[in-house]
Amino acid sequence: FQVRAPPPLKRQRLEVPAREARMKAREAVISQRREAWAAIKKLFASKKDVFEAGRNGLQSYRARAIESCLQMMLKNGRNLTSASERAAESQGFSPIWGARMVRSWVGRWITSRDLLTSKRGKYSKVFSLLDDLLVCTELRTYLRSNKWSMNPKKLVEFTKNKLLPDEAKKYLQHVVETEMPNGLKKYQELELFPQIQMKVSKGISLRTAHPHDREKMSWVWQGEQPLKKKGAGRGLHQSDFICSTVGWLKEASKTLEYGKNYDGFWNGELFIKQLREDFVPAFRKAHGPDYQALVMVDNSQGHSAYSVDALVASQMNMNPGGKQPNMRNGWYVKDGIRVSQDMNFSSTHPNHPGQPKAVKKYLRENCDYTYKTLQENMPTALASVSLQTIRRWEHRMDRWVAAYDTGLDAKEAQ
Repeated sequence: FQVRAPPPLKRQRLEVPAREARMKAREAVISQRREAWAAIKKLFASKKDVFEAGRNGLQSYRARAIESCLQMMLKNGRNLTSASERAAESQGFSPIWGARMVRSWVGRWITSRDLLTSKRGKYSKVFSLLDDLLVCTELRTYLRSNKWSMNPKKLVEFTKNKLLPDEAKKYLQHVVETEMPNGLKKYQELELFPQIQMKVSKGISLRTAHPHDREKMSWVWQGEQPLKKKGAGRGLHQSDFICSTVGWLKEASKTLEYGKNYDGFWNGELFIKQLREDFVPAFRKAHGPDYQALVMVDNSQGHSAYSVDALVASQMNMNPGGKQPNMRNGWYVKDGIRVSQDMNFSSTHPNHPGQPKAVKKYLRENCDYTYKTLQENMPTALASVSLQTIRRWEHRMDRWVAAYDTGLDAKEAQ
């Protein structure tokens, strides 16, 4: 088996005595300082522009402080602390904090021969066109292509007349397509919407209630099922306004007994009537006549309504007569000319004077029910859609896409 070597003795003779090692280390430090001193003197003797702001700049004063500190340590035998304090005062720096900085500059110069650069004028909010890589690339390309005939005047003309307008156009395109939409979205989410919530905001609250008084149990023959009503039956529909300052506006409340044999069902016409007759007086009574209300409602059939004479095909009867609204005249564009279409019979009509036309009558006047005509009219119908309508639908699609990108589903996005 292998025998383990004995442990080293606690006291053993060093290969190099400690005193001699300290002397060699001190000589190495002095040698490094001499080389650094010679390098800094050579830097001052150079005729090139080696300092950032010339020989009277901040970097030049730092280099003189480094030279003074090294000279006092090597020639006068001073230690680093004493030499750095005197060197800092000689160049106009603070004797305490400036001396600390001089010691750090000396160490950096000895190890890497590097002078600390000034951060003046390089704040994050200070921007120069030369910091842009695209601008620098364009300038280098122009200088290479015109190197034999280049002068400062031509470079200035190129920068003013060609380079800056092109870069301005690119930046304007970036601002319009990226920064402005993002900024508008951020403004709406962080500033506009919170302020709207803090104002006198009016919301509408809709709710329905069922009595649930239907028979829960009944007797039926074996093998048969009880016949239940199709609807929920009679109930109450409540339309209210709530305010972030005064709470529930009781005087603007509206109750409707919905059902087939009762008050009917809630619709947009009743909502508009409630706004005019109930909400406006209650709001003025609660806040005074100088305030303006912001009414926020959801997208439902109970809040939407057409004008009295709106062109809605679902409100037209199949045949003339009966209960149907008097619609305004329709129109279409043919060969650049707007052609009007009467939706009502003339006052001299023998059977229906002044009454609304029915769907059957209107279609027979404007359609021949042939497939060939359908093929001819389809491109014309598509071309009749205005650019404004297309842009509106495009913006609506963008809002849906943005809602889906944030993780909302179809119900939440509405």
